[in-house]
Amino acid sequence: SDRTTVKAVDDSVEELKDSTVVAMVNGTPLFVSDILGVYEFQLKQAEQRMEPEEYQKLRTALVKRDLKSHIDRQLLIHEMKTTLKKEQLEMLQEHLDKAFEEERVPELQKSVGAGSPQELEEKLNQQGRSLYFEKDLFTKQQSALQFMAVKAKAKNDFSREEVLARYKSNIQDYAYPAKARWQRIRISYAKHGGKDKAVGVLDEVIHKLQAGEDFGALAEKYSDGPRADKKGQWGWTGRGSLAESDVEEALFQLPIGQTSQVFETDNSFQIVKVLDRKEAGHTPFADVQEKLEQSMINDARMKATRETLDKLYKKAIIESMFEYETTDEKITN
Repeated sequence: SDRTTVKAVDDSVEELKDSTVVAMVNGTPLFVSDILGVYEFQLKQAEQRMEPEEYQKLRTALVKRDLKSHIDRQLLIHEMKTTLKKEQLEMLQEHLDKAFEEERVPELQKSVGAGSPQELEEKLNQQGRSLYFEKDLFTKQQSALQFMAVKAKAKNDFSREEVLARYKSNIQDYAYPAKARWQRIRISYAKHGGKDKAVGVLDEVIHKLQAGEDFGALAEKYSDGPRADKKGQWGWTGRGSLAESDVEEALFQLPIGQTSQVFETDNSFQIVKVLDRKEAGHTPFADVQEKLEQSMINDARMKATRETLDKLYKKAIIESMFEYETTDEKITN
């Protein structure tokens, strides 16, 4: 059974000091500073501009938010230290020391604009951080991640049949609606002094279309629509996009390249022409196979991570100052 206990603490905590023990995880204390250390610089700035009570509320909120991920990590580190042999732990530490020097230190130098490890230490100190703190954080994060990768045995490849089965069972996710690219000539009644006068312009347009003149050129010359300067062209349009249902229906019924009949709306005459159309369908399996398999791998990893943490929580002895969710699988914060 889960041996987690929560000490009842009033939410209006006056002050959470860095040295306050916020949780005990299998006998190891988790200090406020362990959680808030990464925010040291931002918190110092916040303290200068916030009222003391608001500042304490901010610290408390950050501790509450991040507590679960730190308990997760502490459980993994405890399990690692109790299951790995001394030589294995020493090898892991050597590997992490090397990775910190070769990968993390250059990253830190770049992020703060430091040219050397000495300058890096100075710049980190200005932010209330230190190389020692960064190394400790890196070691804890990477230890937990690497141990989790070994402990949480997740399936890391799926056959084509398995991926195809997932695709078929979620086929609705890959559906796309019919859509059309089209042109329109719109003759506004109001712009021409009423419907009767607009008919004269419409007759002229129809006559020129019948004589074989270019639809786009006529749209530029005669259309009152918002895309007249673009030859009346509209981009890919799906069903349900147009206010005039009969005009929209024409976009999905007319043969491509054919000019429509004249549509009379409440305020204009409209003629449309379909340039291109894509019928409704589904994204082919081949187009999504790789991405879908990666998604399945990620799901398997998350499930294995959650199951591993659940097992560790069940046998853990945890005392915590605050409540926390036990379904989150983040372990890196």
